[in-house]
Amino acid sequence: MKVARIIAFFRRHYSIILPLVLLVILVVVFAISSDAFLTTRNVSNILRHSAVLLIVAAGATFIILQGSIDLSVASIVKFSGICAALLVKDWNIGLWAIPAAMLLGAMAGAINGVVFSYGKVPSFLVTLGTLSIINGLALMLCEGKAITIPFDSIYRTASSGTLVGTLPNIILWSFGVCAVMVLVGRYTRFGRYMYAIGGGEKVARLSGVPVDRFKFYAFIMSGLLSGLAGALMAARVGSGGPGLGEGLLLDSIAAVVIGGTALTGGVGGPHRTILGVLIVGILSNGLDINAVHSFHQEIIKGSIVILAVFLTIDRSKIQIMK
Repeated sequence: MKVARIIAFFRRHYSIILPLVLLVILVVVFAISSDAFLTTRNVSNILRHSAVLLIVAAGATFIILQGSIDLSVASIVKFSGICAALLVKDWNIGLWAIPAAMLLGAMAGAINGVVFSYGKVPSFLVTLGTLSIINGLALMLCEGKAITIPFDSIYRTASSGTLVGTLPNIILWSFGVCAVMVLVGRYTRFGRYMYAIGGGEKVARLSGVPVDRFKFYAFIMSGLLSGLAGALMAARVGSGGPGLGEGLLLDSIAAVVIGGTALTGGVGGPHRTILGVLIVGILSNGLDINAVHSFHQEIIKGSIVILAVFLTIDRSKIQIMK
């Protein structure tokens, strides 16, 4: 009887149990393989390097939660980061570069949302196109080279400075964004509608949910947070250039899916994404410490994403195009 209850409990909660088990395994393996892994300095490095990913993935979570996909997040990060760097360098607007980058990101997300929600073009195709367009615009703005931000600019302290002890500000930004997104997902109408749309769009429409409008809102939120991530990332590295946001697309999708948000929608949420970001951050850090080649790291990450999708996807809701 107890065994049956345990099996039933696992079946109900496996989407959160498996990521937790994976997280523990990673920590144990890397702690054994390297003495430097569990040091205070390295834990701080993991949090700092995961901060931008957490912000991007928090916004992307709602897109995936409603059963869609946003492939343009990394391009928006690059574009907004380059724009912020240019505004600080040429106009010296300081911290105003951050809301400016967020506005640009929201505008890019709004374009995605309009074409997808009201133009009825699959989100995969829309964001694949805007990925290329926005990336091209970013490269045109920076002319293919990094835009250096003045070292003494107050804008840089927004990310690399410290307000609480030795904790970098970028970590505080990520904690704040994550807390807000968890509250939005759990306690607001927007959050409830994302679950409803992902769980069954036709049923949501019949229940009176303004599906198209809230799909549009989700893309604006994703773009806005990607814009914020771009501004903070440019401030942290001290420049905005062609390499900004590299690798964030795969890592953000991996974090959301590994955390337990199903690509078919309706299951998961921002609270699960926190766990996914930790797994991706610890995995990348542990592989770096153990000198695993970057090519091999890509293979490992891709394999984990496929496994996570295999375990979490609702096969009854699979469509030809999303």
